[in-house]
Amino acid sequence: MRKIIAVVTPFILVVTAWTLAIKSESMGVAAQSLFSVLPYVFAVLAIILSTWYQNSNSFFFTCLLLISYIYMTVLSKTPAMLFETISILSVLLPINAVWLSFSQERGIISTYGRNKAIIIGAQVLWALISIMTKSSIKIPAEFSLPIINLKAPAIVLYIVCIFVLLMNYIFKGQYLSLIFVAVLIETFIMLHFAHRHLIVAIFMSSIFVIMVLALIEIFYSLAFYDPLTGVFSRRALEQEFLKLRGSYIIAMVDLDHFKKINDTYGHDVGDQVLKMVASVLRQYAGTSRVFRYGGEEFVAIFTEMSYNQAVFKMDNVRKLIANRKFVIRDKNRPEVKPDNVTTSHNAFQNTINITVSIGLSQKNNLLKTPYEVLKKADEALYKSKNSGRNCITKI
Repeated sequence: MRKIIAVVTPFILVVTAWTLAIKSESMGVAAQSLFSVLPYVFAVLAIILSTWYQNSNSFFFTCLLLISYIYMTVLSKTPAMLFETISILSVLLPINAVWLSFSQERGIISTYGRNKAIIIGAQVLWALISIMTKSSIKIPAEFSLPIINLKAPAIVLYIVCIFVLLMNYIFKGQYLSLIFVAVLIETFIMLHFAHRHLIVAIFMSSIFVIMVLALIEIFYSLAFYDPLTGVFSRRALEQEFLKLRGSYIIAMVDLDHFKKINDTYGHDVGDQVLKMVASVLRQYAGTSRVFRYGGEEFVAIFTEMSYNQAVFKMDNVRKLIANRKFVIRDKNRPEVKPDNVTTSHNAFQNTINITVSIGLSQKNNLLKTPYEVLKKADEALYKSKNSGRNCITKI
């Protein structure tokens, strides 16, 4: 549910900004004064959050958006300057959104952060010089219209960049790409009304709120989700223990011979194995919440079923993992299959069998806290290990 909210909220804010923009002419002086300040407040908040957590992509995009707002509302003192600002921003904003979305996150205060700052700074300086050269040019015809029409290439660029960002989110799960989609939609609408400062302020306020909420969501995910497997992290498990009430069952899952897999096939294969096991746990462990406890250990918590049902579910998970062949592609496999070459299915790949050992325990009169139940589940897990692995033990 939280993930759905995180996806939907930015677009709710887009609709909200549009609704407020429609009603902007009827706003009182107090509301107009408030919106003249809000973009700066939320922009500074987004910059502080980005700096605190060293998220360079959101930091530099927020800075670019803030400078864009200043260029539109403060620097562009004549219609010709504003028209030039719109022309430049309609190119810079979508291109930088795609670039920063695909750029690796390596911190603000680093060589990579410095390089990003130079690139953004050069663009900002070029835009400034270009805008200032238009200060003496006459008003273009476009400013006699209630809406400023963007140039066709800029519209196409926006559409292409939004599509690329959506694909990056759909296929790679990059949440920041989805956020940039919402931001680009808002900037696209906003640029059509760049000569109306209140509407610009409304949309920029919404944009910076989106950036703030996105940063909060990203930092929450970093804190409470395991980045490799996508399941909850150990910190999330500790938070879950504080909320547990009533009866519950805790299962501990450990990959058998995981060190041997890492030593034999490398850590990349080991990571893929962890992802596979986590995926099976999430799909087939019923109503449990799955956590990565550390290394190759996972924890599942059941609160809505009996002990026997939980044991049945976890034994089913064990069997599914044991029966699933994990395919390892041969390092010598060519990128493109040669013409007129017939090979068997396993010519460039082999398989390994993955198994897990499981221990379960439940809350009772003797085990009253989650940590006590977890400790017993851990003891049950080691009984499974000592019993030959690939089995389940309950206490």
